[in-house]
Amino acid sequence: MKTDRRPINLIILGIDTTTLSCSVALLQDESLLAEMTLNIKKTHSERLMPLLDQLLTESGIEREQLGAIAVAAGPGSFTGLRIGVSTARGLAQALNIPAVPVCTLIALAEVVPTPGALICPLLDARRNQAYTSLYRRSAEPPFSLETLIAPAALSLDQLIETVLTYDQPIIFTGEGLQTYAATLAEKMPAKRAVLAPAPFRLCKAALVALCGQRLLKENPQASYLQLLPQYLRRPEAERLFDERQGGLT
Repeated sequence: MKTDRRPINLIILGIDTTTLSCSVALLQDESLLAEMTLNIKKTHSERLMPLLDQLLTESGIEREQLGAIAVAAGPGSFTGLRIGVSTARGLAQALNIPAVPVCTLIALAEVVPTPGALICPLLDARRNQAYTSLYRRSAEPPFSLETLIAPAALSLDQLIETVLTYDQPIIFTGEGLQTYAATLAEKMPAKRAVLAPAPFRLCKAALVALCGQRLLKENPQASYLQLLPQYLRRPEAERLFDERQGGLT
């Protein structure tokens, strides 16, 4: 029988390619060993592997020392999340290590540590919709996140109507603010919408790794075979294809 010799204190590789930024990180216990994030106009297929190689080289970590992988599996850019998930699956299979999918929206919400806060991450889903959800940060240790609105693709009007049923300010974060910040400021009552500053809107791989660390405690043998993209909505190409096919009948 093969013995699992991975250390108890796993080094977890975090990967995020679901948004415009490309981010990789190494986390061990509560320590962030290294993180690299690029937010430039190159495709993730061009950036991810060179960035990962640089991360390992600069941190002095060999691939064989990795104990697990956590990858942002969506929602987000369909192409981007497929690149991240397929890379994570390939590495996990080659290294024979666990791999877990992390919801991009939860990773975005983790950037807000305020006890009792309501946190609403936003990603631009196009077609006048946002990928979004709503979380409440617990007011007591361990200050975990409670899901109030499950991840979904919603119009901004639908979202605003729902979050205003909660009688406290909402902290909005995520790249979707680049598209929807002005609308939120216009349609939300004064002091009810708190917009995160631009540097805190990016999904960082360190937060993906942190979420993955918690998931691995629940399922330490998570297999790459269960690692799949979380789209929330059908890919645009499939939708358009079905519409064209319907027009031919």
